[in-house]
Amino acid sequence: MKRLAPIALIMAGVLLSSCRSGSGPFGLPGLVGAVSDEQKIAMVLADVAHGMEHKRVYQVLSHVSQRYHDREGRDYEALRQHVAAILDNYKTIRVTRTPSRVQVQGDRARVVDTFGTLAQPNDLKEFPIVDLQGRVVVLLERSGDTWQILEWGPLF
Repeated sequence: MKRLAPIALIMAGVLLSSCRSGSGPFGLPGLVGAVSDEQKIAMVLADVAHGMEHKRVYQVLSHVSQRYHDREGRDYEALRQHVAAILDNYKTIRVTRTPSRVQVQGDRARVVDTFGTLAQPNDLKEFPIVDLQGRVVVLLERSGDTWQILEWGPLF
């Protein structure tokens, strides 16, 4: 179960639907005016979710800072390898979430997320079904006009 916990952490920081289609800023149809930092962060997390559910490792990692680190000791490259392995070993990944709590302070943001994750492995003999619920924290930093994930992990 320990090697499956990171999938829950990855998915906990994401939304279920992609926000890349449409014609407004960030591809949102009908969106008028400036997009708030909170909305930009929500769109980043939505695109990460889309990447996880559609098994696109680089779509997920395009929103992760090269300065990424986590409590497990992973840097960006270790996370890339870990996400790729998860996506290779699980045929379906689904997440349910409640609205996130986003706090922006300057060029940093902290997101508290409550989630449920369900993932079906390719091989039940090698990997168990993931069915987890919990809360996590996602830390982000602003890079120009975009937000990048610096870390995600347990709430405490």
